[in-house]
Amino acid sequence: MQVWNAAATGGEREVASGVDALYLSGRAVLPAEFLERLAAAREGAERAGGSCRVLVGDVEFDVAPHGMGRYRYCLSHRFGQVGVSPSMHLPAFRVQPRTELLHGIGVRDACGVFMELLSEEVGACVFTVSRLDLYVDIQGWSPTGDDRHRFVCRGQTLETYEAGGELTGFSFGRRKTGTIVARIYDKTRDADRKGADFWRDVWGDPLDPAMPVIRVEFELSRTALREYGLDTLDEVLDAVPALWSSVTSDWLTYRSPTADQTRARWPVAPEWLAVQRASLAEGAFGLRRMYDGRTRGSVRALVRPLNGWVAHYAALIGTDDVEDTCERLASSLRDWEYVSRRSFADRVAEWQAKEAARHA
Repeated sequence: MQVWNAAATGGEREVASGVDALYLSGRAVLPAEFLERLAAAREGAERAGGSCRVLVGDVEFDVAPHGMGRYRYCLSHRFGQVGVSPSMHLPAFRVQPRTELLHGIGVRDACGVFMELLSEEVGACVFTVSRLDLYVDIQGWSPTGDDRHRFVCRGQTLETYEAGGELTGFSFGRRKTGTIVARIYDKTRDADRKGADFWRDVWGDPLDPAMPVIRVEFELSRTALREYGLDTLDEVLDAVPALWSSVTSDWLTYRSPTADQTRARWPVAPEWLAVQRASLAEGAFGLRRMYDGRTRGSVRALVRPLNGWVAHYAALIGTDDVEDTCERLASSLRDWEYVSRRSFADRVAEWQAKEAARHA
C-alpha cells in the first residue's frame, strides 16, 4: 500500500460505506415441471459444452453445464446468480445478486427482484439471509505490515497479503468457522485489477484520486447473523448500524500502543474511530452507471494488449498511423471471415456470452 501523511490531508475520510454483498436462501417446494425444465437445460448445456437458456417467470437465465457449489443447477443473469437444489437437505434457492445491482438500485430492491421472480415461479417461498458483507472505504489511513500487532481480534488467524513486495491487505478469521471474517485491503488496486471502474462512481466527489482507498469489510455468515437473532432481509438490513458497531468494537479493533502489556487495554486508534463512524447509508447510484463503469474497466484492461497486437500488425503491413492501420485491419478481418467461414458478428456474440458468464 502507499503511505501518506494523514495529518497533511486532514485525517481520515469516508468515501463510501454500506452493504457490498448479501446472499439469500429460499425455502420452497419446487414444482416437478420447473425441475424438469432445469434438468433439460442443464443436459443441453452439457451437450453443447456451454450454457443453455431457460425461462424463469418472464426472465431468461443461462443454465451452466455444472452446479453452483452444492446446488445442482447454476442459473446466471447479468443481475446475479441463482443456485437451485432439488435436495430436501438444502434450501431450494441460493441467490447471489451482483455488486452492480446492489449499488445500482439499492440492496432491498435488488434482493426484491429475485424474491418476487422466484416466488411467482414456484409459489410460496420463505427467504432468509445467508451472508452479509458490510464495508467502509476510507482515505487518509494506510496500515503497514509493522502495524499488524496493533490489531485486536477475536478471530484466531491474521494473514497478510503482498503484491510486488508491497503490502496489499490483511485478513482476519477463517470462513470455515462459519461466523465472521474481516478484510482490510487496498480497494483502489483491487478495483483496477478487476476492471470495476464503477467504484469511482460510488465514491464520487469525496474521492481524492491522488490517494488510495482502503477498504475495511466484514463478512457475516448465516451462523453469525443467527447469533445476533437476525433472519429475514428486513431484520438484517434494519440492524446494519448495530451490526457494524458490534463487529468494529467487539470483534476487531485497531489500537494505539502504550506501555501496557495487554493490547486489549490500549486505546482505540483515531483511524479506527473513523471506521466505527461509518455512515452505512442505503444508497442507489443508478444501474446504468454501474454497468457503464464495469464496461469501462473491461475496455481499459483490454486496450493495453490490443494496442500491442495492432502495433505489431501495423509493423508487418507497413503502416504507422492509427486510421490507416484500422482501415487495413478491417479488410484483413473480412478476409478472415471468408477463410474461417465464420462471421465477425458470430464471434462477437460468443464473446458477449463469455462476458456474461464471467461477470455472473
